[in-house]
Amino acid sequence: MKRQLVFALLLLLAGLLVLGSWLADRKLKELRHPGLSRFVKQLVTNYPASFQVEPAELHIRVEQRDLDRLQEIVDEARARGVIMPEGRDYVPADIIAGDDSFKARIRIKGKMTDHVKGSKWSFRVQARKDGGFLGMQRFSLQHPGTRNYLTDWFFHQLMKGEGAIALRYGFIRLHFNNEDLGIYAYEEHFGPELLEHNGRSPGPLFRFDPSLFWEHRLNTMNKLRIDEPYAAFQAAAVDAFGTGDLARDSATRAVFEEAVSLMEAFRRGHIPAAQVFDADRIGARHAILDLVGGHHSLDWSDVKFYYDPVLRRIEPVAYESFSAYPIRSLAGSHRYVGYTDPGMDLHDAYFNDPDIFRAYVRHLERVSRKSYLDSAFAVLAPALDSASAIVYQEFPYKELDRSIYYHNQRVIRKLLEVPKGFHAYAHEQRNDTLAVTAIPIEGFPIEVHGLVANDGSLIPPIGAAIIPVRRTGYPGVPMAIRFHVPDSLSTPRARDRQIAYSVLGSSVRRQLEVFVHRFSDGVTSVARSEASAPDMRTWPFVAVEEEARIVHLRPGRWTLDQDLVIPAGYRVKGTTPLRFDLVKGARIISRSPVELIGFPDNPVVLSSSDRSGGGVLVYEASGLSKWEHVRSEGFGRSEVQGASIIFQDSDLELMNCMLGEDRARDLLHIIRGSTLLSGGMLVGGRDQLTTVHARVGITRTEFLGGGDKGIVVHGGQATLKDVTIDGAVSGGIKLDTHAELKGQGTIIRTDGPGIRCSEGSRMELDRGSIETPVLGIDVKDARLRYGPSTVKLQGVHIEAGQGALSVGAGNTVMVDGSKVEDSATPPQP
Repeated sequence: MKRQLVFALLLLLAGLLVLGSWLADRKLKELRHPGLSRFVKQLVTNYPASFQVEPAELHIRVEQRDLDRLQEIVDEARARGVIMPEGRDYVPADIIAGDDSFKARIRIKGKMTDHVKGSKWSFRVQARKDGGFLGMQRFSLQHPGTRNYLTDWFFHQLMKGEGAIALRYGFIRLHFNNEDLGIYAYEEHFGPELLEHNGRSPGPLFRFDPSLFWEHRLNTMNKLRIDEPYAAFQAAAVDAFGTGDLARDSATRAVFEEAVSLMEAFRRGHIPAAQVFDADRIGARHAILDLVGGHHSLDWSDVKFYYDPVLRRIEPVAYESFSAYPIRSLAGSHRYVGYTDPGMDLHDAYFNDPDIFRAYVRHLERVSRKSYLDSAFAVLAPALDSASAIVYQEFPYKELDRSIYYHNQRVIRKLLEVPKGFHAYAHEQRNDTLAVTAIPIEGFPIEVHGLVANDGSLIPPIGAAIIPVRRTGYPGVPMAIRFHVPDSLSTPRARDRQIAYSVLGSSVRRQLEVFVHRFSDGVTSVARSEASAPDMRTWPFVAVEEEARIVHLRPGRWTLDQDLVIPAGYRVKGTTPLRFDLVKGARIISRSPVELIGFPDNPVVLSSSDRSGGGVLVYEASGLSKWEHVRSEGFGRSEVQGASIIFQDSDLELMNCMLGEDRARDLLHIIRGSTLLSGGMLVGGRDQLTTVHARVGITRTEFLGGGDKGIVVHGGQATLKDVTIDGAVSGGIKLDTHAELKGQGTIIRTDGPGIRCSEGSRMELDRGSIETPVLGIDVKDARLRYGPSTVKLQGVHIEAGQGALSVGAGNTVMVDGSKVEDSATPPQP
């Protein structure tokens, strides 16, 4: 009986041990630890190793009343869920570091409550001028877990090796009011000694002030979701570390003002990023963040800067990395769209600068080589062993997991090895120019180096040819690339043509074949055959400067009864007094940019006395067309060309122009390319402005009396500022096929729906009004092919006879910060 009882107890103990082991293993894995067996091995191996190093010790002493004040701040932070700046007051402290002692001020530091857990509070220390620790007058003391133990130490060592401004970072034992708080991480703060230690000239250290952003974070944590414009990157002030020095020293203040001026010029889109920042160091920082898996630090509120007053360049300061995590994409993935905009996030603006992206990819190729990590670990071995031993005294299970870094190297290499950069379609070859249509398919910008000639040499593209990324979830936007083929070279047959390319900045070049067929997206305008048109030089009003490649349109009143065709490779210039009368279906067709300049009281005039004019077509023009004070009086119906004026794969500026047309014909089509409309008026026409996969900016422009719709945006992006659409019969604005529109001060008065939004489109309207007897805004049901649409309205007044909004199923509509549920006839906003 006793044996049976003992056996049963042994079985019970074994079962409890197995169950306990299983629960412990599960809990460890929930905490991102490999599991119990590894945990036991770490205890057995690492804890004894910790006795090989004696960490430096810091002793901090504060008076009881000051300790009570710190406790109040901690209690308030725990209750609120965040540490707010106004509660982080400094208190005096005495500090002993080895044989040295000094006076200092300390406060609670950090934003989140991980800095005030238990008794291991985080402190910011500011020594008096005659004191400091390891050469630092300003530094932080915090639980090693707030920087993920050894991972930030390793990050700073790598950044130091890259020549970046790296913080001094390490581990000590901390005593606070005679209580042993265990192992702490120390982290240098931002002051002159940081620059001295990193060999930099004295200059401002600064950031974008995140305090208002943290107001937003607090609201979010309290489940209060409201419109907070003050929390955006664009609203953050440029904030200097050491503002007391600015107040005391006018020279220091002047240098900081230089830095602010540069940063604001960059943020507002006036100066390219590479003219403001040290492109190489920006690229290196982000390549290292990819290597260590520090993507959580890609937030404008976490980035710190230094302004070099000698080179007049801004460079990043290596700050917390939030690593190490396995990556699936790269910091620069899916960002390069080929232009910058003041509405972009900080990192999007960085990565849309070609020079910065090139530097970034160069560093990615270097740091993703296995030898880079092998060398780093070999060089850092003694220091890493010492730092690890100190951490193991309290956290023997917190090793530096080297496998994550090697994994990230493999991911970087694989992502840079794009299987195909883009799709290329045959377009046409005319005279000595060959054109192809490129369709983006990648998450990286692709640089086209040339068309491969028969002898293996490269025929470079005309102008820079950088293919932007394909936006995630959307088809690529077509882009025309042209090559000038001299008589001395010949290209392979169409079926054998190859294009050489690389990821922008990569040292690895690849080739892809050009499809023999043309690309068609179903909306491209195809020009009528131009073979029968007379040579442009036969027209009496055309004068050609061959050496300068300029086509002059002589002043006068001219009638065209045949097409005027201007080939590629020129610049066309015409100034008032100038008037063209297009009759018998004649058109002006140009593959070169066209500049027409009139005056307010004497504009350049385009007309058709017999109301049969074909209109104006500018397509695949390499360069910017500029029309100023141009009046189009309409051409009437045309069987040849749909819209009166078409710009296809060509960039355009329209300033103070008045364009008109009969209501039976579309007025202006923009197909791909970029267009700016400013200070003008579009009168009549069927659809007054149609954009197709284009980027269009419209300011202070009126759309009056359209026979159908005012503006149609089919894919691409449009921005409207102080635009009025008045009298369009069938509706003000129509968005479809992933179109994006942002408007400020938009006024719509129409007999049809104010705005129609469908097929995965996105719209943001800030201020303005919509007046219509029918529906104000109609957001069609989300469809599987295109996905949901998103509409955000802020301060938009809607007067609509059949209701302000109709929100189809699956879409997101926000009105003044509140979500509108799916509804056929929701209430007025």
